[in-house]
Formats: sequence, C-alpha cells, structure tokens
Amino acid sequence: MAHRGGHDGTSPVYQIDFTALATGKRIASTKRRVRWRFGFTNQQALQNGETGTACRGEEHDVTLVWSITSGKRLVLADGQEVHYSVSRANDFDCSWTMRGGHVLKLIAHASPPINATPGFRQYDFLIDGQSFFSMPKVYRLGLTSGRGGGGRQAHHAGGGERPASDNNIAAIEAPHNHEEEEAYLQEAIKQSLDKKTEETKPALPPSEPPKKEEDNLLLDFFDAPPPATAAPPPAPLALPAPVPVQENGFGSSNPQPNLSDVSSDVSLMLLVMVVFTLTSLSSFSS
Repeated sequence: MAHRGGHDGTSPVYQIDFTALATGKRIASTKRRVRWRFGFTNQQALQNGETGTACRGEEHDVTLVWSITSGKRLVLADGQEVHYSVSRANDFDCSWTMRGGHVLKLIAHASPPINATPGFRQYDFLIDGQSFFSMPKVYRLGLTSGRGGGGRQAHHAGGGERPASDNNIAAIEAPHNHEEEEAYLQEAIKQSLDKKTEETKPALPPSEPPKKEEDNLLLDFFDAPPPATAAPPPAPLALPAPVPVQENGFGSSNPQPNLSDVSSDVSLMLLVMVVFTLTSLSSFSS
C-alpha cells in the first residue's frame, strides 16, 4: 500500500478535478453524477527536483451515478463498473482495492445535515485513507511551505531546500490568485485528456519508403510477372464481292447457251439428215 504523504507537494497522490452535477431528466436533483480525477505522483521526477505538471504520473478517474428516486447507485473506475446496488438510504459508501494495492473509499450523502459539523463534505473520496480534498493540486507538486518566511519553497531530492533562486522560480510558477489557479487546472486537465487519447489511439503500420527509379531498372526473377496487356483484336479481312450466279431450271449453276450457237447446231443436224436421206435413195434405186 502506498505511503500516505503530507498535505504539501510531496504527497504521493494529487488531485486534478472534481465535479458534482444534478442530471435528473424532469427534476435535476433526483439524480447525481459526481466525478473525481486524481493521479499518483511521479516519484522519480520529484526526486530529480521537478515541480508542477512535470511530476505527473499515472492518472485515474472515479464516477458515482446515484438516482435518489430509484435508489440505484453505480460506481465506475476508469469507465469500469466496480459497484452497483439499489437502496433508498440517504447515505452511501463503498470501498475497493485497485491495482497496486491502493484502497479507495467513496462516501456520499443524499443531502447535507441541517447542523453540519465543520469540514463536512456531502461527497468525499479517500485513497489509502487520505481525503481527495487534502491532496495537493497538480500544479503544486514539488512545492512545500517554507518555515519562517511563509512563502513556497521547492522540495529538494536530498531532503533539504533549494537555493534562494530556485525558491523564487517555484514561487513564480505557483498560481497566486483564483484566475491563475483555474488556468493551471484547465491546462492540467487538457494534458491528461490528450495523454489518454494518445494511449488509446491504435498504432498505424509503418509506411513503406517510396521506391527509387533506379530500382525499377533491375529485373528480379523472383518477382511476380507483370500483368499481360490485352492485344487489340485483328481487323476483319475485306472479302471480294460475290459474283452473281444464274441458275437453270434444274438447279444447275451452268451458264445459259447462246441463241446463235443453238441455231448453228440445228442447221448442221438438218444438213446431216438431208445427206443421209439422199444416200439412202441412191442406194435403193441402184
């Protein structure tokens, strides 16, 4: 279990932010949402003489969602449920152990008592027995109250005090009024949210360096062959126009005879018949 430090900048735990909101839909006061944000001091940075946000370490948040009407109480630690119960009681408290052996305890009251004692808090949160509201703010890490002078002095790794020049720097860094304190707090909250965003962002694969033109001039026999480009289709051949063919009555494609040739054939046949007839008559008469 972590050791409980003082209420100065040497505390092992520091506070970042606290909010208490009434979030009921119809009647706002019927539902409460209370949130504490805290962190564990970076002891190595503290021993090296760092101050303020340079000593930030592991940070967490705890949220209480309490419906006064239904009695439902839900406690979330870093977004994970650690407690759930239903009760109409006006007081609520629960405790659990987080990673690292730290014991966390949450105390809440539905309404403050009529005769509240000095130092009473309607909502309180303890880490290893130390109240959240007694922890130093993040911008006061590494700063301690000086003795005799009443000013701020920087905590030195050896247990002593820093030189006067370092004390002056620490006094300048620490806020001196409410406006400066609020500005320091908002900057610490912004840095905490940016850190969580970077942790949850998925790592991108390393991009390959662009290849040089000289590399493309070498032929690697183990590389896959380049895709073949489709050849253009061949142009269609031009065929000569077909010669028209006349068909006869028998379906033959022979050319038709000329009329003059037919007349010559007929005359020749008649002449042969006349000669044959004369020859026959001459033989009969003899």
